[in-house]
Parts: sequence; C-alpha cells; structure tokens
Amino acid sequence: MTPSRRALLGAVPAAGLVASLPAAAQGNAPALDPARPVLIRGAVVVTMDPSVPDLPAGDILVRDGAIAAVGRDLPQPEGAQVVDGVGRIAIPGLVNAHIHLGQALQRGMSGDQTLAQYFGTVVAKRSSRLTADDLRAADYAGCLELLSAGVTTVLDWSRETTSSAHADAALDAFEKSGIRAVFAYGLAGSGAGSTTSANSPEAVSADIRRLRAGRMASPGRVRLALAMRGPDFSSLEETESDLRLARDLDLLVQFHAGAPVYAERKRRSIAALHEKGLLNSRISLAHANDLDEDEYKMLADAGGSTVSTPEVEMQMGHGFPAAPRMQRAGGAVGIGSDISAGVGGDVFTQTRIALAAARGLANAEAIRAGAPLRAVAFTTRQALGWATLGGARAAGLGDVTGSLTPGKRADIVLLRADTVGTSPVLDPISSALLQCGAGAVDLVMVDGRILKRDGRLLHADAEAAAANARSRAAGLEARAAG
Repeated sequence: MTPSRRALLGAVPAAGLVASLPAAAQGNAPALDPARPVLIRGAVVVTMDPSVPDLPAGDILVRDGAIAAVGRDLPQPEGAQVVDGVGRIAIPGLVNAHIHLGQALQRGMSGDQTLAQYFGTVVAKRSSRLTADDLRAADYAGCLELLSAGVTTVLDWSRETTSSAHADAALDAFEKSGIRAVFAYGLAGSGAGSTTSANSPEAVSADIRRLRAGRMASPGRVRLALAMRGPDFSSLEETESDLRLARDLDLLVQFHAGAPVYAERKRRSIAALHEKGLLNSRISLAHANDLDEDEYKMLADAGGSTVSTPEVEMQMGHGFPAAPRMQRAGGAVGIGSDISAGVGGDVFTQTRIALAAARGLANAEAIRAGAPLRAVAFTTRQALGWATLGGARAAGLGDVTGSLTPGKRADIVLLRADTVGTSPVLDPISSALLQCGAGAVDLVMVDGRILKRDGRLLHADAEAAAANARSRAAGLEARAAG
C-alpha cells in the first residue's frame, strides 16, 4: 500500500520554488467557502485505510463536509476550490482520545509531580473551583492548541464538569472551536482524588439525560459520552449502575483502569465485567497498563478499546503503555495526552513515545532471551494507526473519522514535506510520524472546514484565547490559595 521510493522522490521535489517558500513569501491563501467543493491536488496521500491505497501524488475531493473521492488526477467539479498539496503529506486528522482539557489553566503545574501530588494540588484544590466561565476558557484554549498541532478530534474526560452550567460551557467551547469533540461528562466523584460534584449523583444523571434529550440529542460534530469512575474507583455495583446509564442513553463510556499506582486497584476487574457480560464496543479504558493478558483479549473481542497516554503514565507510575499489548490482542488502540497540567496535547509526541516504549520493551525481552533483533516489533504504520483510526474507534467515531476513506467526514491534515527537516520523503508514514510532527502542520480541515492554513489558524484569535486563559488562571490560583 506504500508508494515506491522512486515515485515519492519524483513527487515531493516537484513542489517547485513556490511551494517551498514560506507562507509570508507566497501571500496568505484566501479563506475557502465550506459550501463549495474543495479539491486537494497533488499531495502524498496516506489514507490509513487498507482498502484505499496510499498515493505518491494524489488528490482528495471534499464535498458537503465529507470525503467524496481519493485518487489520481480527479476531475475538478464546477465551482470547486483547489488547494495545492504538492510538497505536502496528507494524513487523517489526529485523535487525542484521552485528555483533561479543563486543566489548561494549570499548565506546567504537574511537570514534576507524582500521581498523588497531582491529585492533591490540581484535582483537590483546583478542579472543583473552576467556574463555568473558567471551564469555557480552558476548553476553548485547549482545543485551539490541539487544532494547531493537527488534532482534529478530542475526547475530553471532564472531571471539572460539576454543574449543568459547566456542562453547557464546555459544549459552548467545543462548538466555537471547530474541533470534533466527544465530551465525556464526569459522573459524580469520577476518578481518584476527585471532589464530589456540586450536584448529587442523581442530579448529575438527570443533567446528562437533559443534554441527551436536548442539546445532544442528534449526533454531530460534538457528541456526548460518560466519564465513569470505573471499578478501580468504585464498587462493582456502582460500575454496573453507571454502565446501565450509558446503555440506556446509548453513550460511549471511558474510565481509568489497570494502573498499579491506583491506591484501590482491583485486579481482574475487567475479567469481572466480562463475566457479567458488560464489556462491549462502547467501552474505552484509559491507561490499562497492567491488565492480565487475557483481559486485553476479552476487551478486544468485545470491540472495546484502550487509550495510552505514555508520557504521563511513565512519569506518574502507571507503568509502560499498554498499546503493544492491546495491539497483540487485536483490539483498538488510541493515544491521548492525559493531564494538561503536565504535558501538551500534541499527539505526534505521545505516539512517538508510545512507539519507542513498545520497541524498547520488545528489544529488551529479545536481548534477555538471546534472540537476534531481525525486525522492529512495531511499525510506524501501526503507531500512526493508534493516533488516527485507533483513536477514532476509541472515541466511538471509527465510522466517522480516522482515515481518508470516501464517505467519512473530511478531517484532513497537510504536513509540510518540503523543508530541510522533512526532505526527502522516502517513506511517508515514517516522515509524517517521526520527521514532521506538530511544527510541520500546514493545513487542518475539520468536517470540510479549513481551520488552519499556511501554518496559522484562520477562524480564531489564539492570542486572545491565551490571554483569557491567563486571566482566568490567576483568579483560580487566588481561590485555591484562599
């Protein structure tokens, strides 16, 4: 499925002088009308769909917010707007499948913290003190950060949603930002160290039902999910009750599980859910570093997923990322960044760390066994799959996004492949994941709407959003110190 190196070398250098110039020298490209078709012409296309071949120089046609066609020399529809993709690698938009966006007001606070220290400072003293306007500002700024880094879909595990006003504020931020979002509403006391919601558990359930029946009744660019406590942070009976709520409302659930650092970690909890017939494709586990091997298989066979957040996991004692173990079990693997108080939301970085950790562990096992290292244990294509289609499946959106498949929504990223740091492109998968990174994100399209072009956001004032976040953070710090 990968184009030959000769084809790639013939395609990317053809970018020519104009495409190799910085945006300032070319002039700012005009904003495009989302009501008209868009034709991306001449990019190196990485589809992440085995049934849709990668192309050394291909086109992507977008119509009505969806991918209409992927191929060579596609005919230009009447009225279509053309984006020059020569010198660019087109990939599916990245997915950050587990993040706490509300912590964008505490950036850097947890860089040197253990999990217990994080719970004691960020969660216990700040998460419950965010006003609805604070949460709106944090989520909006966090979404702009993600978009700028090529993340087109986010699952926000919102512990900070402590009232109906907070829930509405979070949804406001997602809708305004333009990102594709799964808003995982935090059930009362979600996660260790959490303070109790301002409402009772019954009131929280009622508010989730309010959203499901009203604002979130129809599937769209922003969707609703449940941020559950899970069996490591509640009883099995409480977990069953939470899963019944999710089933009644047809919602994805995600919960933290399987980390040895959890004070009340319960071994074999996933097996217990399996025995009760409670595992299904609408369950996503954050972390899951230390499950037994058969539990990964149980979850995979049920259609569930795991999401690895390697940078935070290895810092805070969760263990090594579970991505390779879930991959071997045949299940969906997603990537997230976890705590915004600790690390940025850039999925390129997290995926590289996950891949390096997976390879390092496999190499160490082979060395201990005296086995020759004949090939890498995990490929860059598999890892890019974690960051795209795997993450989409973990967010319940595998049929919506995650690959450049005709019929899916047009969530597309163009990466600069014509710079001294990215040329030549001999393997577009490796170049995209290991050579390009967030700094090479040139264009970002979500749902057919171009939100970033020539390396700058078109639809939002990022400086104003950052200033608002700083102001809100100062007020929060004053309240936390009181």
